[in-house]
Amino acid sequence: MAQRLREDEEEALRHSTTIESLAASQGVRSDDVRSLYESVLADMKRDAVIMDFLPIFAVRRVKEILLRRDAADREDHP
Repeated sequence: MAQRLREDEEEALRHSTTIESLAASQGVRSDDVRSLYESVLADMKRDAVIMDFLPIFAVRRVKEILLRRDAADREDHP
């Protein structure tokens, strides 16, 4: 990914923990969640002034995307 999402090791660990937890709770592969999470977070960072809550908002957005994908898959494969 072109933009670096992590400023330090502590932040990298927080993101990794968040991604693993999200993947487990949604029943999705960690690699898939990581790609989506990093993309969403990068988009949010471009416009953000305050960064403190971005991971929370990114998790919400990723969950929404995954729910929509799941619903679309169910419609395609009844």
